[in-house]
Amino acid sequence: MKYSNPFACFIIGIKLSILINNKSQKKLLLLQRNEFLSPIQKKIRKLFGRLLFTKFFIHFFQYQNLDDLASNAIEKEFNNIIKYIPKNIKNVMDIGCGLGLINIFINENFKKIQKFHLLDKNKIDSKIKYGFSKDYESYNQLLLTKKILINNGIHKKKINLIDVNKKFSFEEESVDLVISLVSMGYHYPISEYINLLRKISTNDTIFIFDLATEYQDLNILSQYFKYYEIIEKTDNKHPRCRVLCKKIF
Repeated sequence: MKYSNPFACFIIGIKLSILINNKSQKKLLLLQRNEFLSPIQKKIRKLFGRLLFTKFFIHFFQYQNLDDLASNAIEKEFNNIIKYIPKNIKNVMDIGCGLGLINIFINENFKKIQKFHLLDKNKIDSKIKYGFSKDYESYNQLLLTKKILINNGIHKKKINLIDVNKKFSFEEESVDLVISLVSMGYHYPISEYINLLRKISTNDTIFIFDLATEYQDLNILSQYFKYYEIIEKTDNKHPRCRVLCKKIF
């Protein structure tokens, strides 16, 4: 059964050019998104390994056209999910937000949003970790995330940054949209956040995230949700499915 959004036919994504004018933000983006690396940068990473790449080589790169690469890639991701997002959403949660770039598009296209709750680790790992586990690698600094969102039009009062390595409480009664792109379900289990998601969701909350199908079967979703649907399927070196879920158990 396909999820039907009654507002989908009226939604047209606004084209944006993301502004990334801070070298530290650009460095983080390259660490988070390997697809933005140039062919030479990829060769350096492969030759010297991720540790030296992260600790040394990343500081000497040029960042030409990174704004355009990021804008085009995030616009594509946003257009992939826009028709599934309810028109009148007010509260958004982004788990494993990174620099939070997808939220810039959400903010521009959905004008009633009151809060973006952005969850991530606030550290850059030097220890290399492989595979699918709770102890996954992290490349992020939440202060840089906040700055880039403000510079791209999200009011600071809308931004709630949460360092998941610290004890935190969540005061909102519920959120309308939970997104976790290439994070929850991809790098670490859904169970990591399931208790929080149960507290902040209703039967109308939409969950959009990526499932690493090389490590887990799609049937695992039936343990947590009454309804799920595949939005997109990627069969590359690390196969995944982007899924939409509703009605959490």
